[in-house]
Amino acid sequence: MSKPLQEYVRQILSEGDRAAKLRAAWMDAWATVSKNPDLGWYRRKSTRAALVWEHAVQNAIATTEGDPNRVVLPHHDTVSFIFEDAVLFRLKKAGMDLRTSNVATGLSFLFHEPEADLFGYSGLQRVEIGYVLNRFETAPVWIGVVARDGDELLWHFELNEVAGAAKANPVLPFPSVERRPAADLASLKEKKPPEKGSGDAGQ
Repeated sequence: MSKPLQEYVRQILSEGDRAAKLRAAWMDAWATVSKNPDLGWYRRKSTRAALVWEHAVQNAIATTEGDPNRVVLPHHDTVSFIFEDAVLFRLKKAGMDLRTSNVATGLSFLFHEPEADLFGYSGLQRVEIGYVLNRFETAPVWIGVVARDGDELLWHFELNEVAGAAKANPVLPFPSVERRPAADLASLKEKKPPEKGSGDAGQ
């Protein structure tokens, strides 16, 4: 695994409207599960999180289905996605500190170890695309990408920064300026001779 590079991951997610699709995968999943009338009697918070994850993964698979450079990789009771044969990511619920609540398995520890080669794919940059709920856990307040090196948080950014960048900052052509003759741009004032009696004669 290569250590994740923020600008490179941003570039990968900006292509094909991937960032917007993945953000929508989480938002639609949350909206779907929130309408579930059985939520009130679930005894474990992890049940709701698991349902949101299932819907988010299904949404991500469906919305990126036409992407020729996407691989869906089921493994070890989870699913990862690979874009451009370069970046592997998984969908996770995260806390306010942007750390995911993984079960402490050998696989979860190795996911963020650059030296570890997992899943039979070598040299991939591995990141998580997670969502964070507000303190009342009634709605997502952050959906973005998190990169770590072991326990160290390397960098993070929100998906809407990438999804909205092209619309917010379109590349505009430089305006053409009509060239005017130099004579129209500036004219020299004619110097008039001093009038008689102006006081210059005595000097």
